[in-house]
Amino acid sequence: MKNGMGKRILLTICLVILLLAAGCVKKAGGDEQAAIMVDGVIYYSTDTAVLEEPDEDTIRYTSSYAENGVPSKDGEANFNRESKNPYALLENGTVAVLIDGRWIEFRAK
Repeated sequence: MKNGMGKRILLTICLVILLLAAGCVKKAGGDEQAAIMVDGVIYYSTDTAVLEEPDEDTIRYTSSYAENGVPSKDGEANFNRESKNPYALLENGTVAVLIDGRWIEFRAK
């Protein structure tokens, strides 16, 4: 029974170490959290859909891709190399970005 208990403890310790190590690794491909710079401020995806579609008059389009993972100029994003993603600054101070057919909320940190 002692030997079986020791194996369980060792297995539990290894599992905890593995889970902790997995939490320290970046997403596959080195992906950063989706971000966009609007009016000099970086906004980060909340992965939450926006309830109302932005007014057409407020829609802008991403202009470039942030190669280093962090947007450094207005209209630059790190989530689509093709650019031209529609986005809009909303009245509540968040940004909505059209991704895969859904308007996603982005917030400044």
